[in-house]
Formats: sequence, structure tokens, C-alpha cells
Amino acid sequence: MLAPSVTKRMLARFAVPEPAGSAAGRAEAERRLSELSERERAVLVAVAKGMSNAEAGRALGMREATVKAHVSRILAKVGLSNRVQAAILAHDAGWA
Repeated sequence: MLAPSVTKRMLARFAVPEPAGSAAGRAEAERRLSELSERERAVLVAVAKGMSNAEAGRALGMREATVKAHVSRILAKVGLSNRVQAAILAHDAGWA
């Protein structure tokens, strides 16, 4: 488990601009994320920005527990085990 502040720093350090030849990677990330609802997408973008559940809840007008439930469903739908992986996938798709 990583603190949101650590997630932000990791993304800033390791996320690199998409190279010209990685359109297939972006398309694959978008395909994997296509099953998400509009609210799940909004939560994922907040996660990809490094927000905690509480911060995302305030930004999106929902309770922290609701954000946590959305994060759990997002991970299950796209077959990931943690929010850092989800944030990276969102970055790969160009969502954040």
C-alpha cells in the first residue's frame, strides 16, 4: 500500500511521454478501460492524479467509502491488484 503522495511522486518520476510508436499500447489501455462506467472513469482519473480516496470524494462530491467501492470495482473490472497499476493504465490511455 502506498500513500497518495508517494503515488504522485512515482508517477512524476516514472511516467514518460508516450513515444510516437506506442499507439497500440494506448489503444490496448483504452480497450481495457472501456467497460468502466462514467463515475468509475472519473474516480480513476482522480486516482491517476494521485488523489487519496478522501480527496477524490471531495473533488467528485461523493463519500470516501463510495470512492473506495469504485476503486475496488475498477480493479476487478480491469484485472489489476492495486491503485498504482490502475493509475499507470489510466496514464497509458492518456486519461491523466
